[in-house]
Amino acid sequence: MRPKVVHVRGSVYMIDASYHGRRGVLGTYVVKGEEVAVVDPGPTVSIDGLVEALRDLGIDLSDVRYVAPTHIHLDHAGGSWRLLELCPGARLYIHPKGAPHMVDPSRLEAAARRLFGDRVDEYGEVRGVSEERVTVSVDGEELDLGGGLRIRVVWTPGHASHHQSYYIPDGKVVILGDAGGIYNRDLDVVIPTSPPPFNPEKAMRSLEKLAALRPEIVCYGHFGFADDAVKRLRAHREQLALWMRVVEEGLKEGAGMGELYDRLRSEDPMLGRLPAPGHFGGRAIERSPSVNLLGFVEYFKWLWRGGR
Repeated sequence: MRPKVVHVRGSVYMIDASYHGRRGVLGTYVVKGEEVAVVDPGPTVSIDGLVEALRDLGIDLSDVRYVAPTHIHLDHAGGSWRLLELCPGARLYIHPKGAPHMVDPSRLEAAARRLFGDRVDEYGEVRGVSEERVTVSVDGEELDLGGGLRIRVVWTPGHASHHQSYYIPDGKVVILGDAGGIYNRDLDVVIPTSPPPFNPEKAMRSLEKLAALRPEIVCYGHFGFADDAVKRLRAHREQLALWMRVVEEGLKEGAGMGELYDRLRSEDPMLGRLPAPGHFGGRAIERSPSVNLLGFVEYFKWLWRGGR
């Protein structure tokens, strides 16, 4: 299956590379100036399709300057080592908290297996990146791609402590990774993407930080892009607050996971619009509302143990 390339706006393109014969799993975003940044290259199994799409865009692999995951989770960053092999002039651009795990991904892979089991094998081979090719990010700095095109880096912890988003002033586009939830364009539904460890308080502050930039288009990692950016970012912040309230109240009353999910489904109109309880589309377990509910449950358990 050939990859699909969609123009977002201005210098930004979305690549939908096939993942085991399926589309709509991960949006890889390309920012194309005199040099090129590839945001969220995806897992190793998708890199061949990504490279094919880059060539369809007229991009020579030698022009790729940054391989820039929003965070180090394998579905977003697992194939970085392979893309760097193919792009000799590129550097991995990553949050400083994530950099050591991209050089030695053993703990990262082990953590993914604890949560998702053998399905991690579907991502393909996991290898480390040479430390000499790693550049750590600074919150608020701008990457210069030439010709006046810049990308502003925005640290957005919540989904992960090492999460960062990318704002392109030319076009007022923000690439969210997993900071804005999981998006289903057909249903116009967003749910939190919050498998543990997840920090909803930090996630809500990150959403306000992004909204303050006044973007016009939001680009989701899972999956696609949409307009009314500020409205969507703030609506998702309110959704996180709703999930926090429902989960905290439920846990204090002794509710189990099933009852917590039923309470959420009755109060969150987004969940109520899903075609069946627990179904979001596709096979990816990380899209399951029950897995993302677990992130909130574990957050409160951590908080009540004295977490900071």
